[in-house]
Amino acid sequence: MALKFKTVLTQLQMKIISGEWSEGFKMPTEMELCGQFGVSRVTIRRALEELVSSGYINRTRGRGSFVLFNRTAVKLGYPQMPFSSTNTAFKGKYRILLKEKLFANLADKQLIDVEDAESDNQLWHVKSLHMVENKPTVLSDYYIAGRFGEPLMTMEDESDTSIFEIISNYYGQTCHFVKGKVAAISPNDEICKQLQLDPHSANLWCRGMCILDDGTVVGRCTKIFDGLVYEFSIE
Repeated sequence: MALKFKTVLTQLQMKIISGEWSEGFKMPTEMELCGQFGVSRVTIRRALEELVSSGYINRTRGRGSFVLFNRTAVKLGYPQMPFSSTNTAFKGKYRILLKEKLFANLADKQLIDVEDAESDNQLWHVKSLHMVENKPTVLSDYYIAGRFGEPLMTMEDESDTSIFEIISNYYGQTCHFVKGKVAAISPNDEICKQLQLDPHSANLWCRGMCILDDGTVVGRCTKIFDGLVYEFSIE
């Protein structure tokens, strides 16, 4: 039953997160969902109760189940990128969880312009947590070429400025997020801990490149968005 429950819950979450079932949508009845998924009413009720407790839906006796999902739209398209210095969504604060130097692997050497010499083939890895009203909303991992890491060396543990803004201000060019790929994922233990998520929730994962106005590749980054806060619009 546990496996069936998780499968049903994830598929219902995906219908909501993907926008197939938008805010205010009246969901199928319990019996209709039983027929669609081929499971018992007990399993469906458990999945719906989990959606209620996670803030995805509201259930009213005699009326049915309605989607509550209300998220901030984040555009994914060049040049108006969600993580550039022009971003206006949920300003909040940025908490640095980790800052370290790593040697670039073969994949990074192909993606980011780093030299083979030992002094030039390192990356700055920065793990950042975006906080809005003391609630964690986005977990980010940045891998920035060593020669662009100077502005990162003096970063404070908490700041009003994002990594993209720090790089943009330092080099006098907007740092854009491009070539993005988006997927829905079930969070692992670390993501659940950092974003304070339910382990059964589905969340938005995004990966892309950090590029300046003149086309210079600065690095790459991966972001996990709390699916109850954000949605993506792709142009």
